[in-house]
Amino acid sequence: MRCKHVRLSAALSAAFICAWLAPMPLRADETRHYDWLTAGKVSGSHVLVITDDGRRISKFEFNDRGRGPRIHEEARIGEKGLLRSLRINGHSYLGAPADETFLVEGDVARWTSTIEQGEAPVGGFYSANDGTPEQTALLARALLADPSRQINLLPYGTASIRRVTELAVGGEGEKTTVILYAISGLDLAPQRIWLDEDQELFALALGWMGMTPQGLGGLLPELQAAQDRAEKDELRQLAETLTGKLPANWILRNVSVLDVEKGELIPGRLVVVTDGRIVRVVEDKGLDLPVYGDLQPRIIDGQGMTLVPGLWDMHTHLSLDDGLLQVAAGVTSVRDLGNDPARLNGIRASFDKGEVIGPRSFAAGFIDRKSPYSAPVGRLAESLDDALLMVREYAEAGYPQIKIYSSIEPGWVKPIATEVHRNGMRLSGHIPSYMTARQAVLDGYDEIQHINMLFLNFLAGPEDDTRTPLRFSLVADKAGELDLDSQPVTDFISLLKDRGVVVDPTVTIFDSMFRHRSGALDPSYAMVADHMPPSVRRGMLAGAMDINDSNAGRYARSADALLKLIKRLHGAGIPLVAGTDAMPGFTLHRELELYRRAGISNADVLRIATLNSAYIAGVAAESGSISVGKNADFVLLAGNPLDDISALRLPLAVFMGDRWYDTAQLYEAVGIKPFTR
Repeated sequence: MRCKHVRLSAALSAAFICAWLAPMPLRADETRHYDWLTAGKVSGSHVLVITDDGRRISKFEFNDRGRGPRIHEEARIGEKGLLRSLRINGHSYLGAPADETFLVEGDVARWTSTIEQGEAPVGGFYSANDGTPEQTALLARALLADPSRQINLLPYGTASIRRVTELAVGGEGEKTTVILYAISGLDLAPQRIWLDEDQELFALALGWMGMTPQGLGGLLPELQAAQDRAEKDELRQLAETLTGKLPANWILRNVSVLDVEKGELIPGRLVVVTDGRIVRVVEDKGLDLPVYGDLQPRIIDGQGMTLVPGLWDMHTHLSLDDGLLQVAAGVTSVRDLGNDPARLNGIRASFDKGEVIGPRSFAAGFIDRKSPYSAPVGRLAESLDDALLMVREYAEAGYPQIKIYSSIEPGWVKPIATEVHRNGMRLSGHIPSYMTARQAVLDGYDEIQHINMLFLNFLAGPEDDTRTPLRFSLVADKAGELDLDSQPVTDFISLLKDRGVVVDPTVTIFDSMFRHRSGALDPSYAMVADHMPPSVRRGMLAGAMDINDSNAGRYARSADALLKLIKRLHGAGIPLVAGTDAMPGFTLHRELELYRRAGISNADVLRIATLNSAYIAGVAAESGSISVGKNADFVLLAGNPLDDISALRLPLAVFMGDRWYDTAQLYEAVGIKPFTR
């Protein structure tokens, strides 16, 4: 193939581009260079060396706000594209050691890693715990070489592959075709990978992150858009299959309704819905059912089960494939606290129209300052004037809240707060580095994200850069030593109370981070692990931080301290909202269980996750309780969460206006064993 002039990047010569795009056989000692991009900027690299003796040696690293993996990997490939040997070392995203080997000897395959060791007869593809992007490409090629397009995985599980779409990339002259594949069996959602015409890794499109051949990052938006279209088409088909349609008038009878305001369960209720709104909640006497002209309403028998308001997740970063897991878990409303606005608008519209299964959603405008530790969300403020302009633009777009991030200059907070409040919005966020939470509250914060930010008020010194992973490690090391009854802590709690500041703890992510030691099931997901596909369950064995004998006890005491502070906040009347910033659906259940473990009553926990969230989001007139005039968003449970908060894990059906969902069917659609039937 002769390369003609192309116009992909002004920074690259056409000859270099053609070297990447032209289809040609691999040569010995070939080296392929890739850029890892965050919000369109190069933030890391992946280098693949293919040696003359058949080894594939990869080095992969990136920097995400001071976090990121650094992995060295060496693989040998045998028959049918299966691994013969694999050696991995380095560290994972938050610093947990990566140390993994796999070796085929005769008819036996053996492996060992930080999470497990084992052996099995040869014949499956070993799925690495801490691999580079080349691992996904190796699996894709092995799957494509199999006539069934399916392979057993080691240690367990099954993977399959399907061709999704293709795209011609290049300049006005020569173009080459890259192909998008979806690999199922590794996670709850398919893993998508772009391969070139030689079935070599071309790109990964992961939302605000991704990877392309070196210098070709300009292709990533085009690849992402094509991938998004294909993903939406798949999810639209799923919605058509799994969404139950309800008529304009319908009735749910024979249910016990949770009154979240009183914290009581009222048995024998009948709920009447018209045009997606609740019009009556009355005693179910079996008589006097409403009639609408010649049309009888649809009547659904709740079989004496518990009906609770739809749950709220007040800290998400939405993607299209989050929606099904949210709804299956009984989450009917969410708040997005940081996303690309254009991308988010498309996601929200798809959910609202019912094109894709997903909750109702509300969003905060996001602002961070340009720095080496900026959040990966695209547009960044380079000056205070930029930040104030962004506030006004978000206000004009109808956003009810602004969230600011860790790189904001402390001196910017007060004028940003003034502008936010002048436009009738609320201000929340991380506490900017080199600033205390106390000062942020005095300067105008209405809400603080993440419980670790409250501990940093007392633990971080004036020189500590909490934009980095220090904001995790410092709390893990020292939170357990903080005297929560000391005068500085009680004074701070009083300040929060006096200023009406809301706290969004997201405690599950820190409880997991501080307690989960590699090799054991993550305590945040242990109760659902056996319902997950094998490969997903295996991923729950991998810890995030480097927890070892020297620090495990100290970290656990710090995790306990987080819960103790949450209890003190609630006892002092500080409004809490339940958010996750993690795995959709299941993490919210765990968050609420941890509030209960902290000592908050079940009734109060349920109020936090429903009506209180609706009040703070400004929509309590239409959400948060099963009351006349509100949206018909509720969850039919097989248990009573006033007796056991974990009953929230047992939804039978979820209702959202004129739609309803069988949760068992939703879970089965993504390979999860249902919790009820």
